[in-house]
Amino acid sequence: MKPFTIMVPVLAVAGLLYLVFPERHPMAPVKAAASLADTQVDGAVGSRYRMSAALKARFDYWLSAVGELPLSALPGKLAQSLRQDGWAEADINAALAAFAHYQQYLDALSEVAKPQAATAAELKAAWAERDALRRQFYSEAEINQLWGDEAAVEDFTLRRLEIQSLGLSESEQLKWEEDALAQAPAAVQQAYGPSLKLAQLQQMSGASRDQLAAQYGDGAADRLMAAKAQQQAWQGKVAAYRDKVKSLAALPSAEKAQALAEYQARHFSANELKRLRVWLSNGMQ
Repeated sequence: MKPFTIMVPVLAVAGLLYLVFPERHPMAPVKAAASLADTQVDGAVGSRYRMSAALKARFDYWLSAVGELPLSALPGKLAQSLRQDGWAEADINAALAAFAHYQQYLDALSEVAKPQAATAAELKAAWAERDALRRQFYSEAEINQLWGDEAAVEDFTLRRLEIQSLGLSESEQLKWEEDALAQAPAAVQQAYGPSLKLAQLQQMSGASRDQLAAQYGDGAADRLMAAKAQQQAWQGKVAAYRDKVKSLAALPSAEKAQALAEYQARHFSANELKRLRVWLSNGMQ
């Protein structure tokens, strides 16, 4: 299979034909996705077509509504959002072609074996297989544009797991993570910042609210206790999702995907789904 850049002209023509002859493709009105209500559309995509992480984020935003909206409705939703951003129709056609190609990649990715344990060796093997698949769909330049930030997060994940395997004390591990995260790219800090704060709190797990207030002040103590409660609640949601995935293991792929999409729509907001994908793909607990 050739990289996507070779396929854009063909797919763009198909998208143009759809727009030129809309009467051949009657569409019933599509209801809005409840999980996307009161959310801002992801992806600062600018005003013209360019394959980028921002455009992929826009794709993922609409794909998060699968289960609430039919797949056939998503290209129209995507096109409408791009028109609102001031895109020309030619650029929208190119984006729709890229969207279709991205879905083909995700379909193929669903057949790639997932790591059974969050060890550095298993993650490396799984990501190597995934990267080989990506190269069947995208050029190296496109891969860097689409997944460059995620690659930095994955690299940090592997380094973190390797440090954890060295037998260091909890305080030594925490010190390494604090230093490494301070020098890491923004995407890594965003992904791992909350877990680092929780680890810092866990070192003071026996401290009461009053003890925290004595050391950090009332406002900081309240924020620390709220952050700990929120993180524990989030970990509970992730654990429940993992249990749900296990309970659906025996279902056919299509039924499993539908059931998971419905579960995600009921239990996670659009922003939480983005965070969930980061946690699951990087083996975070």
